Amino acid sequence: MFKSQSGFTHSFFGSFAYDPIISRHQDHLLVRMNRLIDWSFVEEEVSDCYSTLGQKAYHPVLLLKLLFIQQLYDLSERDTSTHTDCNLIFRYFVGLGLDQDVPHWTELGKFKNRLGTDRFENIFYRILEEAERLGIVISSQRIIDATDVQANVDRARCAKGKKDNNDKTFINRGTSDPDASFGNKGKGRKKWYGFKNSSNLDPESELIMAVETTSASVPDSESLIPMIDKERDFRGEDAIRKQGGDKGYVGKTEALKQRNILDYIIPRDNMRDDKNKKDRNTHYLHLKHLRYKIERKQSEAKNPHRLRKARYRGRWKVHLQGLLTYMVINLKRITNVLLPITT
Repeated sequence: MFKSQSGFTHSFFGSFAYDPIISRHQDHLLVRMNRLIDWSFVEEEVSDCYSTLGQKAYHPVLLLKLLFIQQLYDLSERDTSTHTDCNLIFRYFVGLGLDQDVPHWTELGKFKNRLGTDRFENIFYRILEEAERLGIVISSQRIIDATDVQANVDRARCAKGKKDNNDKTFINRGTSDPDASFGNKGKGRKKWYGFKNSSNLDPESELIMAVETTSASVPDSESLIPMIDKERDFRGEDAIRKQGGDKGYVGKTEALKQRNILDYIIPRDNMRDDKNKKDRNTHYLHLKHLRYKIERKQSEAKNPHRLRKARYRGRWKVHLQGLLTYMVINLKRITNVLLPITT
């Protein structure tokens, strides 16, 4: 199966080597997160991905925490292993003793391939369950938005195969990521080549409740119902009662009604009757006023956590990058709400 996760307490040095440092850094995010979160659910979710025969594998909690460190500090796989080897708080967080080797950086890619996106989706929702168990109240309101993710493609190299200015397919012929495509959005028709990452936020708890990744050419509205159904599959049919979003998500009223969800999507300018009706609804106006929270959350994902550009190629790997990014953002939120910095 896999190795024990209690290495740092059973190592040659014992935990005493950590104690003075950890006691001086009680407000460090990783220290607070370790004190707060019960990680046992990870082993439950992935145990059937491992064989009972052969050499024992690295514990999945250890590898998952290494992925969290990677996303939290915007590191490559190689740098994640190197920094964990040298940083005592990183070692404490993942559960490695001073005399134990950090997994080779290639183990992180193998771990992601072993689990696949479905298992990471499960872990995403188990973290939300842990938040509720710890006392965070998740409301039934949601606000959705999408943001651009640049493909990990050298467009200049693709342009070498361009025949002339009328050649509109040169990048599709030369791309190293066939899952990517061109997209545009906004009044200025911002254009990019890559993917769309969509997220659905609970504006009360400020936790991301669902994540989806599509090719950039897919309309924003096409991700709305799949994301709602994804959350309902994990959290129950009553999980969502009010759904907000910008004008890009118009047209899903009937699908929302079938799921007993109120359509609080902002109407387009030419939808005057719908606009007048919603502008008299205080619940709609309240949710509309909170739209800045999803924009702020996506800015956090794109800037310090580098979701602005894909690390990898292929839609499922870009989706996994988005899932891990929002897992880390949710964990930060849960930790800062329940165990705030004391000094």
